[in-house]
Amino acid sequence: MQYPEPQDTDRAVHRADADTLLCVAVTGVGGGVGQAILRALRRSTLVQRVVGFDMNARGAGLYQADVGYRLPLCSDPGYVDRLVDILVKEHVSVLIPGSDPELSVLARARSGIEEAGIKVMVGSPETVGICRDKQRCSEFFRERGFPFVHTVPISDAVRLADEVGYPLVVKPADGSASRGVAVVFGPKELGPHLARPGYIAQEAAFPESWTRSKSGLNEETVCPGGRLRQEEEISIQVVHDHLGEYLGAFASVNRLQGGVPLFVDPTSLPDVESVVEKMGSALRDQGLIGPCNFQARLTSEGPRVFEINPRFTGITGVRAAMGFNAVDAVIRRIFLSESADSVRKRLSQPTDRVAARYVDEMLIARDRLEVMGP
Repeated sequence: MQYPEPQDTDRAVHRADADTLLCVAVTGVGGGVGQAILRALRRSTLVQRVVGFDMNARGAGLYQADVGYRLPLCSDPGYVDRLVDILVKEHVSVLIPGSDPELSVLARARSGIEEAGIKVMVGSPETVGICRDKQRCSEFFRERGFPFVHTVPISDAVRLADEVGYPLVVKPADGSASRGVAVVFGPKELGPHLARPGYIAQEAAFPESWTRSKSGLNEETVCPGGRLRQEEEISIQVVHDHLGEYLGAFASVNRLQGGVPLFVDPTSLPDVESVVEKMGSALRDQGLIGPCNFQARLTSEGPRVFEINPRFTGITGVRAAMGFNAVDAVIRRIFLSESADSVRKRLSQPTDRVAARYVDEMLIARDRLEVMGP
């Protein structure tokens, strides 16, 4: 399949007062994470030019970047070669993954891409593999004494229920953004899920405020009106440099809908942050670099982490607007070799404001969309 040449955008991120002339590329700009990274880049004075990649011609980020390219699926044998050809042609200095499926591919290809002079903001294949496989992630951290929720293959869900009780959370082993998530409250509801390949079961981690005891959780408490309640979810973005040195963290308590944070409340959570920082250090020993996001809840038994993503998140732009521009910080540290202390001073987390998020839109000239293809 042939992919079109780039199209310039009307919404460039060029900064006339740029400190240096960097070209940064972001993949997956049709999705929320990729677009959040673009918003953070617009707040950086380091970036002169941004190249956006997506597989879908209708991905809005293709037209928000200075130049946009379509890529094949990351499972396509030609994906890496096509990507590197464009990165070299566009004189890109830093590549930032903006979608989950690409993490493993780019982690494996990182050394080859960096031989072409392009830094890739992704950790080792080992780190990505641990985080992307929820059962493996659970085993990794529980073996080290960290409070990651107990996770088993769906075939072992009955045994898990016997050990920890209901409710259980059922979801894809490598899923994200709450896709495919179900909460089951007894054997009858669990039954239809037992034969689902690629699924896992987790012990539930719900806030203490929802009920004083786990046995008091019921369908109306957790899924009122049939929709999973996504409140009081703690999100902590931890940032390391290319040497594994800790640079900072941003904690917030979020309210989500369909896996998308709609209300972000920056909050100091020292007990949870301390645990997460140590968990990040354990991943650092496996090759973690750059951003890593921990999702947790504060339960009656203390903090429980239930998901970890070794990438930036959909609220990266919100954090940047509040003073914690992790994208800018990692570029400064990894590519420009600014001191760790200098970069840490740039990462602040004021708590005097909260963020309410809403759907936005942009208009795209039809001829530009047609050039990108179907």
